[in-house]
Amino acid sequence: MAKTYVKPSKELVKYTCPHCNTLSQMDKGGHHFQSDEYSMPHNGMSVIKYHNDITIHRCECCGKKIIWIDDNYIYPDIIPEEANPDMPESVKQLYNEAALIANKSPRAACALLRLAIDRLCNELGETDRDINKNIGALVAKGLPQSVQKALDIVRVVGNKAVHPGQIVFDVDDNATATMLMHLLNMIVTRMITEPNEIDSLYQGLPDSVKDSIEKRDK
Repeated sequence: MAKTYVKPSKELVKYTCPHCNTLSQMDKGGHHFQSDEYSMPHNGMSVIKYHNDITIHRCECCGKKIIWIDDNYIYPDIIPEEANPDMPESVKQLYNEAALIANKSPRAACALLRLAIDRLCNELGETDRDINKNIGALVAKGLPQSVQKALDIVRVVGNKAVHPGQIVFDVDDNATATMLMHLLNMIVTRMITEPNEIDSLYQGLPDSVKDSIEKRDK
């Protein structure tokens, strides 16, 4: 996902292209498509005719098209946030599957993402059946408490916790799916990416400096 992300909107002339992930100018074309006319008596007086308005934008960067029907976004599928490259493969598979269906079925996406969070905890060495305890253990290892609170808000941990795979009909919308994706990436960044970067920097130090550090820490 581009660093400066602007959600596609048929009202905008510039946003992040869902094809090439570039913040790009759009060639806007409004197309009116009149379907077969279905006439229905209404109160025995008038006739209702059904039409569909199709809006097509073309990305000036990659040349591919983005489509709405009426006010409904249709094509292509939008991945709200790309997975952190350091995400374990077993977790990334669930993440990517959820990302591809987030716009069409946010409830199913949320169920997959909760399962992904549970699996990420396992990949990080926390194997308790209670995800609340697993997240708590990660906080003790350096995960910010703010992440734990955010997970509680979207019913991953806490008293209203949802078991992996269980669907919650009152909160599982597109915004919840997007938040869960962001939180997954935050956990990976803090618990995997940042330690790897620090270790890489350490390994690049001269041996004399590493020896001094090791002696200091004994």
